[in-house]
Amino acid sequence: MSTAHEDTASRSSSTGHVLASPEWLDTHFLAMQPEYEDMLKWVGIHHGWNVLDAACGGGSFLPLMLELVGPAGKISAIDLAPENVKTVQTRAALNTWSTLTSVDVGSILALPYNDGSFDAIWCANTMQYLSEDDLSRAINEFRRVVRPGGIVAIKEYDPTGLQFLPLPYALCLRRHEALARGGSQYDQGLLRMPYLTRYMRAAGLADVRIRPTLMVRVPPLREVEKRYFSDFFKFLAAKAAQTDLPLEEKAIWRKLGDLESPDHLLNNPDFQFRAIQTVFVGRVP
Repeated sequence: MSTAHEDTASRSSSTGHVLASPEWLDTHFLAMQPEYEDMLKWVGIHHGWNVLDAACGGGSFLPLMLELVGPAGKISAIDLAPENVKTVQTRAALNTWSTLTSVDVGSILALPYNDGSFDAIWCANTMQYLSEDDLSRAINEFRRVVRPGGIVAIKEYDPTGLQFLPLPYALCLRRHEALARGGSQYDQGLLRMPYLTRYMRAAGLADVRIRPTLMVRVPPLREVEKRYFSDFFKFLAAKAAQTDLPLEEKAIWRKLGDLESPDHLLNNPDFQFRAIQTVFVGRVP
């Protein structure tokens, strides 16, 4: 059983997925909102469309999605974690999201919808949790429930781009690789994300296109950005301690996890956060 400290550091949902609680997802989205909303707009969702937000989390993308489809459109949402679904239902009631037609607990590996039910599907930062076989299965499910000519859009984090300057450039990637060597399915999944195009083509999707987005944050940081980085550093440091990384690198991560240190990286005027998130879009032939 995990301790309260471990739960805080991992921000896990009830499904056991790390960095997937409603609190974490809200903070993460707000810290990167301009880029994330621009990525969703790029997908090409039209007014009047019927769209599925697959693995919707707490519903951070839903307000913009509802705007994109307009009053003539329809939105459905599904998530594996019941607490995420409850959060979306509460927000829908408070904000009168009338075009949000359904919010269900369910798995992207077996979507409870008929073939060709949607014009488009959006799935953000979820494929990283899947094994290789389940990744292929999920994309095939996406293709199944989207009509011919419709769009499958997947947004994912690219672990090759994460940097906390002025720390060493490859520090974060070496941590991911070490955790993957140790058997972490999550980190093995993360390392597959830059190659999603091959999985989408294997599922028979056509006209596959990608749009990587570089996200940078520098001082002065907004309060929501400080909260995001504080939680993120705790998570990264806790997991780095479980790896076979060199002692000097473990020491760097341990220091990053000590947020009370006066010389913490967040207090460094030269701090830079750099990360890449990529949208992958394919058309159902």
